[in-house]
Amino acid sequence: MKTKIILSLLLVIILALSITACNNNDTPQGQPEEGAATADSGGAQDIGSGDTVFIFEVTDDEGNVSSWNVHTNQATVGGALVEAGLVSGDESAFGLMVTHVDGLRADFEEDGAFWAFYIDGEMAMEGVDATYIEDGVVYAFVYTPA
Repeated sequence: MKTKIILSLLLVIILALSITACNNNDTPQGQPEEGAATADSGGAQDIGSGDTVFIFEVTDDEGNVSSWNVHTNQATVGGALVEAGLVSGDESAFGLMVTHVDGLRADFEEDGAFWAFYIDGEMAMEGVDATYIEDGVVYAFVYTPA
C-alpha cells in the first residue's frame, strides 16, 4: 500500500515537472534568466577535491542563489553532491529522491515542495544520480512549492 502511495506521488511530481517544463512563456521560479550571473562570475565557493570541477547552484525557498565550484572524482552529479555534503535524500526504485539541499528540506509529503533539478537552465529529464558530469555545464537545484 505504501509503495502505491509513493509511486502515485512520484507520478504527480513528474506530471507537475512536465507541465512546468512545457510552459516556455515565463521563467520558472528561481531559474536564472538569460544573461544572469552564474558561479563562474566569481561568487562561487570551492568545495571538495578531485580532478573534475563543475558549477552547482541552489535557489532556496526565498529565492536566494548560492553557488559552488564542486571538485570531485565522482562520475555523476549526484555522487559528487552527496560526497560534498550538499544534498541528501532517500534511495528509491527511481534513484535518489533529494529531500535536502544545502541543509534546506523540501519534502513533498511533509512540506508540499520539492527540489527541481536543472541542467544548464533546463529542467532535467533524468535524476541527479543518473546525470554524468560534463565540462562547462551548470547544474542547479531550485526549491519549488507545489
